[in-house]
Order: sequence, then C-alpha cells, then structure tokens
Amino acid sequence: MKKQILTILKNPVFFSSAIMVLGSNATNFLNYVYHFVIGRLLGPSSYGELVALISLIGLLGILPTSLNLVVIKFVSSAKNEKEIKNLAGWFQEKTFLTSLLMFVLVVLASGIISNFLKIQDTLLVIIAASTFLFSLPTLLNRSILQGILKFKEYVFSMLAENSIKLILGGVFVYLGFSVLGALVGLLISMAIGLIISRNYIKDFFGKNKADSPKISPLLIYSIPVILYSLAQTSFYTTDLILVKHFFSSHDAGIYASLSTLGKIIFFGTAPIGAVMFPFISNRQSKGKNYLKIFLISLLLTLAVSLIILMLYLLAPILVINILYGSLYTGADNLLIWFGVFIALFSLVNLFVSFYLSIGKIRIVALPIIAAMLQAVAIWFYHQDLKEVIFVSIIITALLLLSLFVYFACETLKQVKKTSNLSNSSSIQTRKNNS
Repeated sequence: MKKQILTILKNPVFFSSAIMVLGSNATNFLNYVYHFVIGRLLGPSSYGELVALISLIGLLGILPTSLNLVVIKFVSSAKNEKEIKNLAGWFQEKTFLTSLLMFVLVVLASGIISNFLKIQDTLLVIIAASTFLFSLPTLLNRSILQGILKFKEYVFSMLAENSIKLILGGVFVYLGFSVLGALVGLLISMAIGLIISRNYIKDFFGKNKADSPKISPLLIYSIPVILYSLAQTSFYTTDLILVKHFFSSHDAGIYASLSTLGKIIFFGTAPIGAVMFPFISNRQSKGKNYLKIFLISLLLTLAVSLIILMLYLLAPILVINILYGSLYTGADNLLIWFGVFIALFSLVNLFVSFYLSIGKIRIVALPIIAAMLQAVAIWFYHQDLKEVIFVSIIITALLLLSLFVYFACETLKQVKKTSNLSNSSSIQTRKNNS
C-alpha cells in the first residue's frame, strides 16, 4: 500500500496536478474574493447586471476560446520545437483577426444586447466587448504554455491577472464607478495578463510569417471541439442569462451568487483536467498507455467535489454570510443543489476532455444535445429558481450516465481486444515451438 502511494506521489501527472490545483485554486480564490467584494459593494441588482454581462461575453466568445483545446492538442503532439513555433505563429495571426472581429460584432449589436438584458447604459456592453482584444491572445499564450507542460508559468500569469483585477475593480467600484469601474478594472488586468503570458513564450514567435500547418487535421479536430465548447459554456451561462431575462433583478442577483459559489467546484477541479489533457495526448501520440492517468484524474475530481459539497450541505448560511453578506441569504436553501449540478458537470467535463485528448471526437454529440435540452427546458420550466436548478441537475445527471456507459463499453472492448491479441500470440508461439 505504501509503495502504491509513493508511486502515485512521484507520478508526473500527480505532481503537475498538484501545481495546477494549488496554483489555479489560489487564482480562483482571488477571483472569488473579487466577486464577493464586488457583490457586496454593488448589491444584488447591479451585481446581477455585471455577472450577466460577463456571462454573455463568455457565451459569445465560445467559438474563438474553444481553440484552447485545439492548441493544446496540437502543441503537445508536436514532434519538435520548429513545429511548435510554426503552430504558434499561425495561431497568433488567426487569433488577432478573430479578437478584432468579435469586438466589432458585439459593438454593432450592443443596443440589442442592452435591451435583452435590461441594461440601460450601452457603454457597459461596449467595454465588455473590448475584453476580446486581450482575452483571446492571452488564451492562446496560456494554451501554448499548457501544451509544452509549463504549468508554473501558466499559473503565475493567472495569479498576476486576477490579483490586479481584484485590486483595481474593488478600488474603482468603491470610488463610485459601479459596474463601469468593475469592467474597466477587468480590462486593465487582462492587458497585463497578456503581457506576462506573452513574455514566457516570446521565443516561439518569430518575425517571419508563419507557414500554414496542415489544415485538414486542424479542421477535423477543431469543429467538434468548438461544438463542445459551445455546449460546455452554455451549461453554466445560459441559465444565468435566462434567469436575468425571466426573473427580477434581485432574484437574478441571488442566482448569480449561487452560480459563483457553485462554480468553486468546477474551477477547483478544472486544473486536474487541464493537466490530464496534454499528458494523455502526448502519451497517446507515442503509443503509450494512458488509462491510469485518467483514473487518477477522476479520483482527484471526485475527492475535491465531495469536500466542497459537504461544506455546502453542512454550513450554507455561514458560507453565504461570510462571502456575500446578509442581502444574499435567500440563496442558502439552494446552494447544495446548485453545487450538485456543478459537481455533475465537472465530471462530465473530465470525461469529455479525456476523449478529446485521445481524438475520439464523436462523443461531443452527447453534451451538445444536453446543452440544447437545458436551454429549452429552462425556457419552459422556470416557476422559481429551484425549478431552474433541478432542470440542470436532471439533464446533467443523464448526460454523465451516458458518458459513463460509453466509457465502460469502450473499456470492455479494449480489454477483449487485448485479450484476443494475447491469446493469438500465445497460440502462434506454441505452434512455432511444436
């Protein structure tokens, strides 16, 4: 038993996961302190407005941000540094054009967006749109860092950005700039995050125009990844947007606090999958076994999820009062249920990431269907906030069950295939001996 524990502790996946979990959760801690501070300073109505804007930008940015997994997959599978440099340069050109296009599109649609979300100041939407100019290039830089397994540098850039966001956002809101101040602080922090992350990989970007990589493999892999990213982001943003549309500003603020607290589970476990993905991709490209890496990642995800769920079950009022204050206490009886939804979703995300890392892209059809069902169901069933949450729980649980059944069937097929090959080899050996 002791030998097995030491083997796990020495495993590079465990060590890298520890760095990512500790570092990313320190980053997430800063991010949540930001939300708690801003939530207290703004109050439920204005805070609901800010979270709805951030969620909408996240939803609109699904297409470009989905390239995260694509970049990690191809960079981690690259044969040499020259190939990595070529990929980095090519992605950089496309990312710049995409970020500019997204900014222009959102600005043009700012009036429609303001009306749908019941936001009076269109300038807030325009400033939120400006985040694309910094967030997408930064995402590319961090994806390359993950692909080349530089997790410490990845974590530091995240820590720096979120620290600045907390300080500037808190100061600007405290000085009376309300939602506008929070968005400006966010924008400045993203610009600094871009500078820091770029510095770590500057050697991978040359002055010469990058040669185009083979487009066919990129497209074949990118399309399902984009579709899954759409489904993934939809799961934890569509509900926020629909609640903002159907419910009062106060209820939307309460739901936003639930969403922020619930996502502690998702963001607490996400680093595990982030480490798993390039490791499995790298091992699969070299023909090595990778199932053990997935099982370790699954156990770690379950452990982190259950620890946080126990806290939400035993002390929901304490958690809400400490982090958000008495104005949000109406959320205490719903916190555990939202936590269950996000815990199930975190496991779904790990399963899908596993299959994407080994190139099994057809599996994305399941979360895409589930995301559409969630949006449609909430549109028709939203009598109260609890009903909205239960819609998400039921659909996510069914999705996880489907993925688990698929995993079990595929594993059994692989075991039988290995067994048959072993038996055939043994029979052939006996024939040769005789």
